[in-house]
Amino acid sequence: MAQVAPFRALHYNPVKIPHPEDVVTPPYDVIRPEEREAFAARHPYNMVRLILPQALPGDDLLQNRYTRAAAAFRQWQQEQVLVRDPEPAYYYWETEFQVGGRKFTRTGLAALVRLEPFSNGMIRPHEQTFSAPKADRLELLKQTQAHFSPIFAIYPDPEDLVLGKLRSSLPAAPMLAFTDSEGDFQRVFRVTEASCLRAVHRAFEKMTLFIADGHHRYETALNYQKWLKSRYPQAPANASFNYVLMYLSNIFDPELVILMAHRLLAGPRVKQWEEGSLLRRLSEYFEVTPVHRGGVAPGADFLQKSLAPVSPQETVFILLGFGLQAWRLRLREGVRQKLLAREMHPALAQLDVVVLNYLLFEKVLGLDAKALDDQQTCKFTSKIPEALSILSRREATLGFLLNPTRVEQVQQVATAGLTMPRKSTYFYPKVKDGIVLSPINPEEEITIP
Repeated sequence: MAQVAPFRALHYNPVKIPHPEDVVTPPYDVIRPEEREAFAARHPYNMVRLILPQALPGDDLLQNRYTRAAAAFRQWQQEQVLVRDPEPAYYYWETEFQVGGRKFTRTGLAALVRLEPFSNGMIRPHEQTFSAPKADRLELLKQTQAHFSPIFAIYPDPEDLVLGKLRSSLPAAPMLAFTDSEGDFQRVFRVTEASCLRAVHRAFEKMTLFIADGHHRYETALNYQKWLKSRYPQAPANASFNYVLMYLSNIFDPELVILMAHRLLAGPRVKQWEEGSLLRRLSEYFEVTPVHRGGVAPGADFLQKSLAPVSPQETVFILLGFGLQAWRLRLREGVRQKLLAREMHPALAQLDVVVLNYLLFEKVLGLDAKALDDQQTCKFTSKIPEALSILSRREATLGFLLNPTRVEQVQQVATAGLTMPRKSTYFYPKVKDGIVLSPINPEEEITIP
């Protein structure tokens, strides 16, 4: 089914860039403006200069942030700051990180994946997307002709055949081993052994891939592929623009961590609500229990404990607002069956984020799809302290803390051909940009092992 191919990665030259932590970044969509400036100041060849180029006064169609990123990308290659591997490889990738004081090691691989429309069922999405980021990423892709940011996908491999085969063929030393700017340890091995490449490629042919993170970038890659096909109608099926850079991890990996993208609401529609009337409306669907009286911000650990459900089937939220007060909202018995199950597919009705969107945002707060699509009305963060900080600064009026979507729920929704609301998952940590890149040459063909 899925075609997952080895490739000749473009990467930083260790002779020119001996400290990868100075140039590697998170993906563009989680970098705040002040962080962008800090990354840019960190090193003149930092990836943020390519993935988030700055607009300048006087920009026009010929000179703008996208063309500047393309010029910098060409220059870095000419200066041998970025170099390309001589032969195709799969890149076995380990990331060591901590969540809640516990250490995890997520394993995966970087590869090129043949682009397929979602309708084919070989590669499945699980979330809806925003339109603005896709237009931005498409223009950057057209100008730079390279995939800078690996899309994060997961695949079902209960016997761990893919990563097990790669581990058996690892070279003695990694091509990279460093602690990144967020404190996560990255270790990457280049695997080139021919029989291993063939075995991994064959193993993936039996699998369906599920996009975990990077839906915007995948849809952008499809649009870019369509654009180049019109310009190169005679290009072969294995032309490089028919592939996209991915990081792939096993669904059955117990070290796979999903956090929740908590919601923060702003704007006049939200501000109009008075505490008493909102709580009365919520009590129609939820058991509402006060957990913090306000005045000072509640502790993040306390809120996390208050959010914990008694069972995986229980839906619980924490409402924050009205002077940093907090309430525990537990979905009442029978509400899911009476209201949600009649309106939607069972796989969606089980999701906390769907309960939040359908019952709380739409029915109680009266927010329509346009409002929820507005990034100024609905903000997201995976960190409770950041949510509290945003509310303290009055950049939002109400906050809703959620429990994470489970990986089996992602698979159920995607397999059914459905999509979750935007930002329903936060696979943690994000896959870093700048470790491996994939240039796109319309005349280059990808070698299939």
